[in-house]
Amino acid sequence: MAFVVVTWRCFKKYLPLITSFIFFLILFYTNAVVTTIADRIAPYYQAALPDVGHKLLPYWTYYQVNNYTIIVAYVFVFIRFLPQSDIRITVFRRWFFVQGLMFGMRSISIYITSLTVPQPGCITNVTALATPAVEAFYVIVGIHATCGDVLFSGHTVALTICALCWTTYARADEYRPFVFLYRKCGCTRQFHFPEWLFYPKLDAVGDPMTLYFTTYIVWLYSIMGYLFIIATRFHYTVDVFLGCLLTVLTWYTYHSYVKRLLEKRRFIIARIFVWFEGLEGDATTSISLLNGPVLNQPTELPPVAVVTAGDAQR
Repeated sequence: MAFVVVTWRCFKKYLPLITSFIFFLILFYTNAVVTTIADRIAPYYQAALPDVGHKLLPYWTYYQVNNYTIIVAYVFVFIRFLPQSDIRITVFRRWFFVQGLMFGMRSISIYITSLTVPQPGCITNVTALATPAVEAFYVIVGIHATCGDVLFSGHTVALTICALCWTTYARADEYRPFVFLYRKCGCTRQFHFPEWLFYPKLDAVGDPMTLYFTTYIVWLYSIMGYLFIIATRFHYTVDVFLGCLLTVLTWYTYHSYVKRLLEKRRFIIARIFVWFEGLEGDATTSISLLNGPVLNQPTELPPVAVVTAGDAQR
């Protein structure tokens, strides 16, 4: 009986994360299905559209660099957040959820409008012998590749979500192992770095508000990835622009919604997300994106003697 209770508690703790991952897989597969459909109706016989980014950046034929760029971004996100037990469930739950939302939007976008193929000589190996539902599995595992799924860029979405994870959830905790090793080596010299550069400013509930050294590097890496996508003619510049813009707007819209969930819990959809986010409290409870509900404790200010009106302004 005790084993059943412990198992249920563990499953209940990870159920929102499992739900988010299933949501991600469903829309990931849906996107692959629609990708094969869009690829079959793409106008391969027409020339590529005029593009400012393609004129400015020289053509680089090694398009596989785009996949490697994303793999590196994923690896560093996992290295950064997986060991942090207090927020890792939250980070990956929201990561899978927002990534799933973006796959859903992309499925609609690439289906309703077909653009010409931007990559010179790109030849799809998607076959018409299999149905899109079956062909999607070949696309997912990389056996078959597509060329006609253009607007908007899924690679841009993946890079941007990784950068947003650092921006939203990182509070310079990644420096702690280096400080620990520095002290273990017997080094006692103190370095005084400007806080604004190496530590983000936090809001009233402890969430990062500004960029700092690490997140600057992360965004520079993402911008480099965007340029690779354009230079390899993997996508049009507008695909990259819209992919980044929609991802940022979706990410911050959802996180703003999370902060106000307890105010809206009388609505059914809000109750679902209250469970999904594991929130507790009433409408007056402040929400931290990292720490969850934060109790609002009123503070008593000491009495101040005001002699003149000018004293009250000081």
